[in-house]
Amino acid sequence: MPYRRFLLLFRSLRFLLAGALLLISLPALAQQPDSAQRATPALARKVSASQPYRILGPDSIALFYNADYDLCPPGCSAIRRHTRFDDNGQFFGYVRDYWMHNAQPALTGTYRNGLKDGMFEVFHLNGTLAVRAYYCAGKPVGNWAYWYPSGQKRQVLSFGAGNTLLIQQFWTEEGQQTVQDGQGTWYRVDGDLRVSGAVANGRPDGKWRVQETTGKQKVLAEETFAKGRFRAGLTRPSGIYYYEASRIYITDLDTYSQAEEFVVQPNCPSGPPKAATQ
Repeated sequence: MPYRRFLLLFRSLRFLLAGALLLISLPALAQQPDSAQRATPALARKVSASQPYRILGPDSIALFYNADYDLCPPGCSAIRRHTRFDDNGQFFGYVRDYWMHNAQPALTGTYRNGLKDGMFEVFHLNGTLAVRAYYCAGKPVGNWAYWYPSGQKRQVLSFGAGNTLLIQQFWTEEGQQTVQDGQGTWYRVDGDLRVSGAVANGRPDGKWRVQETTGKQKVLAEETFAKGRFRAGLTRPSGIYYYEASRIYITDLDTYSQAEEFVVQPNCPSGPPKAATQ
């Protein structure tokens, strides 16, 4: 059943149990015997191997996503979301995401008028807290705290009222603090790439580098900042300069916002599913 069709089904059923919420936990669902599933209402059992959703009740649904938060068949999904929709087909109220491989929480948060609002918590694959974030009408606000999978503090970023981004604190995985109150040095490692540079008054300052973490650790790009303002970038080994905007990002990639686009991957890939990296 296409997304728009089951959305219409939800709208027609809302008057039966207006405001009711049925959230079935993933572990309990996985442990239900076949006889128990056969005893549930027919509406709650409507699912096929190719449909990226399962109807849980008149006011709630489970959606299945790949690691990029595209809707996909349950058999190749990495994440399962328990949620509700409003009359406009937008996320409404609490959302709960679970890692499919171990039923641990992947994300918790709330939506209002289809926009992220309030506190969101994102979890590592091992169940430890990765990010505690705050939104107001879809905009990042306040102080965001980050942790490594070990539970060690990683960084604190400040978004203020939604119009700024400051690096306030940063710690290495070993617990050494290298940015304190907006002063120091910062880095992030993504796969085989490392981004690093100096921080002054919470903003990038001086020369920042992107380099390999393996082999000869070649420098692949450099960017120059002055008091937080991007001045120029240089890609190597091409030697091409760019001046329009920085290509370095401080925050983690926000893949969970992709869920709001309702992009559907109707078929499972031929190879093994892409692993989640959170």
